[in-house]
Amino acid sequence: MTNMTEPLPQQQTRKEVDTLLQCSIKRYEYILTLFAAINSNSGDNNLATLDIKGTEILQLQEQAALADHTLITKMKEMHPAWLDHSLLSKRQDIMHQILTHTHSLLSAANNIRSLLAHELKEIQDGQAALNGYHRQTNPSQYGGIINDSH
Repeated sequence: MTNMTEPLPQQQTRKEVDTLLQCSIKRYEYILTLFAAINSNSGDNNLATLDIKGTEILQLQEQAALADHTLITKMKEMHPAWLDHSLLSKRQDIMHQILTHTHSLLSAANNIRSLLAHELKEIQDGQAALNGYHRQTNPSQYGGIINDSH
């Protein structure tokens, strides 16, 4: 893919950028695979599994951010015409899919949080109502109608 009209340092930088882009694509594809597994309705998404996948996604995103910093630095050294635009386009498409999955998961998480908050409120209201009922061992002690004195 190198062009002999490119200066030698640019050819080397282009190879480095292509390698970094391919690594970035693989990393984001793996993140996308994890998101797809979380969004699937396969039934194996228990709390422990989701926690493991979520942690793995966060670690991969941190690694991707560090690697992307290097990639962007190298890309700035290149003439834009010498970039492999098909790799950039593929990477951008994968990142867009990840963004879509992220929004979907965020929406689902917010719905669950809202449902749990509603259920917690109902439990608290029920507890408050139950606290109003006390078993009276000596009704006269609490102002009951029946008096134990004869």
